[in-house]
Amino acid sequence: MSENKENTQSTDIIGLLLLLWDKRKRIVINCFIAFAFAVVVAFSIPKQYTSTVVMAPEFSSGASVSGSLGTLASMAGVNLNGMSGNEDALYPELYPQIVSSTPFLCDLISLQVETKDGELSTSLYEYLEKHQKMAWWSHITSFPLMMVQKLFMENVVDTVMPTDGADMNLTRKQYLLLQKLDKAIVVNVDKGNFVITLNVTTQDPKISAYVANVVADNLQKYIGTYRSAKARKDLIYTEQLYKEAQEKYYTAQHNYAEYVDKHQGVVKMQHQIEEKRLSNEQELAFNVYNQISQQLEMARAKVAESTPVCVVMQPAIVPIKASSPKKMMMAALYVFLAFFGTSAWYVVKDAIIKSDKQ
Repeated sequence: MSENKENTQSTDIIGLLLLLWDKRKRIVINCFIAFAFAVVVAFSIPKQYTSTVVMAPEFSSGASVSGSLGTLASMAGVNLNGMSGNEDALYPELYPQIVSSTPFLCDLISLQVETKDGELSTSLYEYLEKHQKMAWWSHITSFPLMMVQKLFMENVVDTVMPTDGADMNLTRKQYLLLQKLDKAIVVNVDKGNFVITLNVTTQDPKISAYVANVVADNLQKYIGTYRSAKARKDLIYTEQLYKEAQEKYYTAQHNYAEYVDKHQGVVKMQHQIEEKRLSNEQELAFNVYNQISQQLEMARAKVAESTPVCVVMQPAIVPIKASSPKKMMMAALYVFLAFFGTSAWYVVKDAIIKSDKQ
């Protein structure tokens, strides 16, 4: 029984191969047509160039304070856990959201860029708006949309996009342009070792490399400003506590000295108890004042400490080869689809004919 089944399967396979061999001329023609079509499509799509920056974040901002000054702080009785970098809210996983934010993109849109051939020097806004190549079919498919916009949408005059943190009143054209720029910038974070890979893709290799380096630099400045502002905020708060502790200590010291001067030679127990209480208050105020003064020095050291936020392991370079379209892969895919589709058509057609005869 099994031998008959195997013989039937081998017969079916042989029959299928004979059918494809019989239709080999049409299959080859279709594959050539698909290859020619793939070549036309591949050469019609504008070239895209991708430039990459590889960065590694440094977590030593808070750790260095507790490391270099940790021994001294522990000897002084100061706890640096509240001042460590572990409380930093900007984790590497948030870097893609920072780069995609509207204020960040608005800072990039006014960049002055220049193409590799030197024929064009303009702003990134003008480059993305007026100097982008399109496939020939894009002009055909976009024509109806352009007519609808002219008929039913009002013409909006572009204004300068604010980048000072004010309300961003973007026009529709500006909003779409920012979306295009956002798609051109891709930030990936390796969750294992937190290596940051920043890719910028445009139609010019020199512009891709320049924008990639600027994005990396702006990202470092953004995070550095955040951490510096946080450290300065902690310093201001510690200075306020220091002044309050100093005033309390001076007041307690003055009260104790004044009481002792007024009651010299008095041996009453009541006066001794009051003197002891004032002395304890003075000592307690001094301990608090001493502790906060040490924390103030640590806060000043944290602000003064300047360490890079990210180390650029690989800066952006001008790419030599285009990243897309991948012509050979596209041609292979089209030829495979033509071969598979034509073969499937003949196999199904042959099966229908056999079933009708039966």
